[in-house]
Amino acid sequence: MRENFFEERGLSFRSNQFRGDRPTLVFVHGLSGSCSAWYPYERIFEDKYNILTFDLRGHGKSRKFFFYNTYAPELMGDDIIALLTYTGIERCILVGHSLGSLLALAAIKQAPERFSSAVFLSPTYGASGAWWLPIGFAAVAVFGLLSLILPFTEQGRGRLDYAKYAPTWDWSPRRILSDIRLTSARVYVFCMRQIYSRDTRDWWFGIKIPVLLIHGKRDTVIPIRNAKELLTLMPSAKLVVLENGNHILVVNNVEEVAAEIDQFARAS
Repeated sequence: MRENFFEERGLSFRSNQFRGDRPTLVFVHGLSGSCSAWYPYERIFEDKYNILTFDLRGHGKSRKFFFYNTYAPELMGDDIIALLTYTGIERCILVGHSLGSLLALAAIKQAPERFSSAVFLSPTYGASGAWWLPIGFAAVAVFGLLSLILPFTEQGRGRLDYAKYAPTWDWSPRRILSDIRLTSARVYVFCMRQIYSRDTRDWWFGIKIPVLLIHGKRDTVIPIRNAKELLTLMPSAKLVVLENGNHILVVNNVEEVAAEIDQFARAS
C-alpha cells in the first residue's frame, strides 16, 4: 500500500497497485477515526482487489478546516466522488462504517453510477433518536468550549493504532479520547453536530444498488432493531448479524467482517 495526498481536497489516502481485471473496494471510516481502522482489511484484500482507504477531512492525516459548514455530510460525500475521479476509479464497491456509512450514502445519492454495490457496517440509521444523544451533546458542549480556546492548525495529527485497543467496547474512554486528541475537539464537535442534529432517515430511500448491512447484536450505539428497520426501507438489502459484535466490529471482528465483504463483493 502506498501513501498519497489529494492536495485539492486535502485528503490523505492509501492505495495499492490498481489493476483493470479486478474489482475496487473503497473504505470509509467513522467519526473521529482514520483509515488505520482498515489496515487489517488492506492486508487481507490487497492481493485480490484494488484497495483505496482514506482519512475523512479533518481526520487522520487529512487537512482540517476551520468553519462548521465545511463538515456538512454532503461535502464529505462529495470528497469521496472527487477522490474517485482523482484516482481514476470509474466504479467501485463502497464500504462504510458508522458515520462512514452515512457519508458513503451521501456519495451514492450524488453519483449512483459510480457505485456497483455498498456495504454498511453499523450504519447510523436512526441515530437522531438514540438514547445517548443528550449525553453526547452535553459532552460536545464541553469539547466545543475547548475548541474555542485551543489553537487551530489545519495540519493533520496522524492516525491511531487500533490494534492497541482491540478488543474495545463501544464507550471505551481510552479509545474515544485518543481518537479525539488526534481529530481535535473542533472537528469532533463539528462533525457530531452536523450528523446527529439532523434527521437523515429519508436518505436511505431509493437506493437501487445491492447493499449488505453488517450489524453487531451487542451494539449499544445504534441498536440492532434500527438495522432491521432499515431493511424495510431497502427491501433488496441483506442483513448479517454478528452475535458477538458491538458497534466497533470493524476493529473487533475483522475476520468475520472481511469474510462477509469478500463473499458479497464476489457475488455483486
